Amino acid sequence: MIRTIPPVDREMLDHGLRRLKLRRMRQDLDDINELALQEEPSYMDFLGYLVAREVEGRENTQKELRLKAARFPFYRTLDDFDFSFQNSVSQQTLRDLAQLDFLRTRENIVLLGPPGVGKTHLAVALGIEAVNQGYRVQFITAQDLADQLYGALADGTVSQAMNKLLRNDLIILDELGYVQFDATGSDHLFQLIAKAYEHRSLIVTSNLDFQDWGRLFDQPATAAAFLDRLLHHAHVISLRGDSYRVRHRLTPPMKLEP
Repeated sequence: MIRTIPPVDREMLDHGLRRLKLRRMRQDLDDINELALQEEPSYMDFLGYLVAREVEGRENTQKELRLKAARFPFYRTLDDFDFSFQNSVSQQTLRDLAQLDFLRTRENIVLLGPPGVGKTHLAVALGIEAVNQGYRVQFITAQDLADQLYGALADGTVSQAMNKLLRNDLIILDELGYVQFDATGSDHLFQLIAKAYEHRSLIVTSNLDFQDWGRLFDQPATAAAFLDRLLHHAHVISLRGDSYRVRHRLTPPMKLEP
């Protein structure tokens, strides 16, 4: 039992914080000490403040690591989405999905529509919200997934590559519809959806209607089995309208007043 509190040696304190891996506390030590001298909190309040700052720092670090690991092509949120231009999708529906109940119940989201209507933006926005809430997310295009699987097939690491992907809570498969899979690719893509089924959530974006998905796979039966598992517990959102990218290109530049 500690009966007396010895004087603090700054070098020893810094060494102790380093050993305990209290990085945030060590970095902010002078500022925290100055604040304590000004406000004179109770010992319990001061300790609580130190702990809260350290926890906040660690959570922010973990969030940054998850965000980097997700490999999003850009950083965009639902607040950045122009629902007034893209009015074929309900803002309330997306806000409800952003509560992430679909992740907790292992459901999927499928975003359908022509190029440029905001499918990838919405998928990324939901993925970023998942990262912020502590979930592990992986963004990958269908082309990159095909390249990874074929590369893993060449060196016999398909199972490892697939298991690595499935360690994420949410997998975002973007641009399904631009790549046609041969027999091997179709089989591996089906294995992925079969292993994720009711264990992981997926967000899939595609420019094709479901009746056209048969041409993506080597056999129509594989496409049917893939859709059966993907859509069993899924929220399907169809987007229509003009392309954002085309709109921005066609919008004349703003004239500056003289």
